[in-house]
Amino acid sequence: MRLPRGKTTDGIQDNMSNLRESQNDVHVQDERLARVFYANGRYNPHFLGVTGIGFLAIYVLTRSGLLGQPAPQLLYIGIFTLIMALAQLPLLALARRNKGIAANLWGAAAAGAFAILLTYYWQGIILFSLLIALVTPITALRVGFPRRYLAILLLIVIASLVGIVYLENNPVFDRLQNSTPAAIASFAFLVATGLLLVTITVISANKNFKSLQSLLLTSFIVIVTIPTIMAAVLSAVGAFTNSQAQTFSTLKAITNLKENQISTLIADFQNDTTKLQADRAFALNALNVLAARDDDPLVLENSKRLVRLSMDNVLGTEEEQYNEIMILNTQGEVVISTISDNEGVNFENQLFFRQGTLRFYTGFTEIPSFGNENLIVATPIFDADGRVIRGVLVLRSGASSIKGIMENTPGFENAETYLVDRNYNPVTRTRTPVALISTQASLEAILNNVSNGQDVYGNYADEPVIGYYKWFEAMQVAIIAEVPLQFVIVNSARALVGSAVLALFVISIAIVSVVISARSIVHPITILAQTTESFAAGKLSARAVVDRADEIGALARSYNHMATQFQENIARLEQRVNDRTRDLENQTLRLRVAAEVARDAASARDLGELLARATELIRNRFNFYHTGIFLLDNNKEYAVLVSSPTEAGKQMLANNHKLRVGEIGIVGRVAATGEPRIMLDSGADAVHFNNPYLPDTRSAMALPLKAENTVIGVLDIQSDQAQAFNEDDITIMQTMADQLATAIERTRLLQEVERSLKELESIYGQHTRENWKRLADTAQTGNKGYRFDHMRVEPITELSEVGRNAITTGLTVSSKKQSADRQIAVAIPVKLRGQTIGVISLKLKEKYDEDTISTVELASERLASALESARLYEEARLRADREQSISQLTTAISASTSYEDILQTTVREIGTSLKDAEVTIQIIGDLPGGKQVG
Repeated sequence: MRLPRGKTTDGIQDNMSNLRESQNDVHVQDERLARVFYANGRYNPHFLGVTGIGFLAIYVLTRSGLLGQPAPQLLYIGIFTLIMALAQLPLLALARRNKGIAANLWGAAAAGAFAILLTYYWQGIILFSLLIALVTPITALRVGFPRRYLAILLLIVIASLVGIVYLENNPVFDRLQNSTPAAIASFAFLVATGLLLVTITVISANKNFKSLQSLLLTSFIVIVTIPTIMAAVLSAVGAFTNSQAQTFSTLKAITNLKENQISTLIADFQNDTTKLQADRAFALNALNVLAARDDDPLVLENSKRLVRLSMDNVLGTEEEQYNEIMILNTQGEVVISTISDNEGVNFENQLFFRQGTLRFYTGFTEIPSFGNENLIVATPIFDADGRVIRGVLVLRSGASSIKGIMENTPGFENAETYLVDRNYNPVTRTRTPVALISTQASLEAILNNVSNGQDVYGNYADEPVIGYYKWFEAMQVAIIAEVPLQFVIVNSARALVGSAVLALFVISIAIVSVVISARSIVHPITILAQTTESFAAGKLSARAVVDRADEIGALARSYNHMATQFQENIARLEQRVNDRTRDLENQTLRLRVAAEVARDAASARDLGELLARATELIRNRFNFYHTGIFLLDNNKEYAVLVSSPTEAGKQMLANNHKLRVGEIGIVGRVAATGEPRIMLDSGADAVHFNNPYLPDTRSAMALPLKAENTVIGVLDIQSDQAQAFNEDDITIMQTMADQLATAIERTRLLQEVERSLKELESIYGQHTRENWKRLADTAQTGNKGYRFDHMRVEPITELSEVGRNAITTGLTVSSKKQSADRQIAVAIPVKLRGQTIGVISLKLKEKYDEDTISTVELASERLASALESARLYEEARLRADREQSISQLTTAISASTSYEDILQTTVREIGTSLKDAEVTIQIIGDLPGGKQVG
């Protein structure tokens, strides 16, 4: 069937157009992927090759014992890394031919295979492996990987991830562990090379650097710093490995030494048993007792005595090291003992008896009757023919000798050594007391009888340690020597401080060298242009490098000459500024010291202390020859010296030294004018230095002490240096003088106020005392007070002895003697404004509570206030009655109109108000001789 011609042509044209567009898009994407792949991977072969060689080098170091235990996995990792480096070459060739899609697909496959192999041989590197497997696919996707090839790329990624995760969770054989020194060093090397690769790639592709110098500096610094840090890490790992190996060797030597010392001690014990059994008398009598050849108790006891005597004769003073010596028969029963109470005890089930019937035995026992930690030495006793065992000789000793060997390690205090028996019980003391020791060391030594074990493990306190352990057959115990892992790490870190400093020094030198090299590479015209721009911007200290003989060099020399002239001018200005700044700093320092002097002096409590402290502080802080403070007298006529810390000042104080205000002299003038003044040892001022007490004065300064613009004194300062003061010193010291003047005036006023207050309190107290005395004298009942006897209140007319003492002393008084009813009399004064107006007397039981007195004292204070209120009320009432009487009298008198009525009314009313008084009124008249009477 034939289609219409037009439609067929249009369809073919559309398909051809779409195909060309698709091909063009793929070609563009292929080129873009190729450029990015080449830009990112052109340095991969170099760095992967270096990394592979590094892995192989670390493997060689492990084989030689310089970097921990051998790590054969690094051999395979290094080989595969070199293969990966070679595989990058054809991939880069594809990228150069613009085959970006193929290069990315093969690159992702190669990276995934390398990541899988890395996980296969190295445990714990999964995150780094995932990064290696994903970096190429992610970069391709970001650039724009074609969709038609996306399924292939995803398949490669999934296969890589599945392989990595599977091998991480299902290892085939022992892989490289991250905790080993070899793995740490390898990881540091891998990270360092990776960072270098990324840095160089980023820097080379970055177009944002504004100068060639910045690019060179950044590149060189990164290239120098990262390898140096990597070398420092490798050095740290190597130092730790060496320190760990040395620690193992030291612990082994310590263990062997202690084993030899214990063996020597055991040999001494064995010699003692041999010497004892070689004694003929001992052997004969011991066999008699063991065989029970004579049934006579006396004979048997005599044989035992002879055995003990033989022990004394043979062992002599050596017996003192044994707590007990026993002879056991073949049934384990003690037949002879240096401790008679133990004879008859049976030790048939004890290990030392069972071993002692076979051979010489040394070990520890935990029999309660022996006490704690006893050392047992047992050996068989043969008959006269030496063929049949008749008993066992047992020597029991304290374990202090072996403890001393195990618990002390002179020269290596951080090491701990101890013994563990077959039941995992510590035989010697451990630093942390424990009941059982079930560690890797004790388990391997006891279960496997290890004779040369060493490892890093957790000790009995779950602390990481480096340990050496072995089984000691002679005593059936494990000997363990341990050092905290932290101790080895700290020592390694200390050893690396120098290396770290050296590494920093090398990095610093390298950076400086890089800076110099980068600057020398940049074109001299660029340098001159930058220098000229800096000069134009105001940086007049900029200089051009003159290293050429052409016109550029001549221009640079001309510029430098001009800049030098400018710099010299600026330097002179800066010197002047520095000099002025230095002067200002000195003035600021003096001002601060002056403020401190004024502050410290103002803290004095009275005027004398204030003046003495002020003069002393001024002299000491400023190192003056003499200081003194003059105060004006009440008439403002003389300036009187009131304080000076110097010897001359003390003499003048003793002579009541004073100067007339306004007369010739620096102090007198300042006191009169109120203006500060300086006198120097030159010119007209030299004539004033005529004080015989101060012959060395060369300069003087007097400052007025003003309070509210009124001169109250003068601060006199003298120096033994000529030209010691200037106008700036006046400003600074006057500030201090003003503060001192304020403090002096304030202290004066405060003392006057305190004195007035004390006088007022004294007058008020006297007034209170007189009023209460008058009240007591006018009492009509004659009662001294009232007493309550738990039933009724009754008046009293006499005070007790403790009451009189309390009133006299004003203090709480108690009787020293108890009454017949075992009571103590206590008197508490009742005080009002410091005056005792009464007393509260108590009779308390012998063991009364101290709070009782405090409660009554508080009550006495409130009682005093209440009594005073009552007295004042009574005074007011009497005064009101008196005023009322006067008013009534005045009213009655005013009601009368005649002369006689007024006199009579007055006499009657006054007599009525005064009751028993006799009242007479007489009018003054003339007497003979012209005199008047009234």
